[in-house]
Amino acid sequence: MDLIHTFANGLRLALCPMEHTRSVAIGVYVGAGAANESKDINGISHFTEHMLFKGTAKRTAFDIANEMESIGVQINAFTARHMTSYYTISTDEHTEHCMEMLSDIFFNSLLSEEEISRERNVILEEISRDEDDPEDVCNEGLACVFYGDTPMGRPILGSRENVKRFNSQDIRNYMQKYYVPQNTIISMAGSFKVEDAIKLASKYFEHNFKNNKFNHVEDEVQTHSAYFEKVKPTEQANIAFAFPAFSYKSEERDVVSLVSSIFGGGMSSRLFQNVRERRGLAYDVYSIISADKKSGAFTIYVGTNPKTALQATEAIKEEIDKLIKEGITEQEFNKGLQQLKTNLVLGSESSLSLMRANGRNMIMTGEMFSVDAKLKNINAITQEKVNEVVAKIFNYDNVAASYVGPQPVGNVYGAIKGGNND
Repeated sequence: MDLIHTFANGLRLALCPMEHTRSVAIGVYVGAGAANESKDINGISHFTEHMLFKGTAKRTAFDIANEMESIGVQINAFTARHMTSYYTISTDEHTEHCMEMLSDIFFNSLLSEEEISRERNVILEEISRDEDDPEDVCNEGLACVFYGDTPMGRPILGSRENVKRFNSQDIRNYMQKYYVPQNTIISMAGSFKVEDAIKLASKYFEHNFKNNKFNHVEDEVQTHSAYFEKVKPTEQANIAFAFPAFSYKSEERDVVSLVSSIFGGGMSSRLFQNVRERRGLAYDVYSIISADKKSGAFTIYVGTNPKTALQATEAIKEEIDKLIKEGITEQEFNKGLQQLKTNLVLGSESSLSLMRANGRNMIMTGEMFSVDAKLKNINAITQEKVNEVVAKIFNYDNVAASYVGPQPVGNVYGAIKGGNND
């Protein structure tokens, strides 16, 4: 039975025992990411994530990797807008070893200036890699104009200027503020006994926190209708559009997922069939949704020949207009429901997927992820509700656009809004 155990200092443990598996996934989630950063420390969440793998009082960076790989454990981490996660996936015989390792890097990382200097170059190369990917540049540019000069509009990797400046004290100050028990969740899924998991979390985490003070209020999020353009000597034009959608907690989030599935989620989707199959204007064309604590976005991307950028944009607008005017068909509705339910059920059979779902849900809502509740919400969606959500999302007064590629022939922002394309 799934449960949340809260320790006296506020640390929470989200437990999902699974009977028919021999694996255990453990994730340590901190409720802080790029959305918590001011402009002068943009990128520090990601930098901190990197540094926690660079040596502790008893392990070198090589020791951390080698020790885990020698027993077949996968250890990794990621930084997002609202969270940073450190996690392992292993067989159940290595559960305590994994918990001890996660505790060691979480509490005992040396954060030496020598390692920081070395890792600084690694992250600068990571930024360079993303800058060489026009699709990444397009999506980052879209976020920048959509959310404006706010934490939500800045890159998770941070700016080069900040990365070059960060030092050990900057990271320690950041961790002292956010890496506290009330802002930390340990999510476990797989083969374990609840009482054993509680004992391990208490032994390796509960008693190791030094700072128990936490007080943080996140700002409200506003979106903007604006345009980002970057001329680069690429073969393709990379184009993206964003419409304001719904936050993570919204009851309409599942409805938006269904809309995205129908509109641009697969090979039978409207975008794929019209833009790629019928017109031959693109190889990649899709829609995707994002949902954060106080905002959400419905994003559409297409990669096309620069000469056909306006044609591709107009084809996308044609599909949006048709969706607004005619809604979805019963066949599309039923197909979308089945896709949502199948993806949910398949994910629920993986200890890693469930650990991540619980960790993310705990950060975003304070509650564990429930497959049964999710299925109930999906089954409660009606075709009428889908059409209502379509009408709410697709308002051209609110759309933002991004273009990365050779000098554009025409204005894709004007084309999506229905204005002057010259």
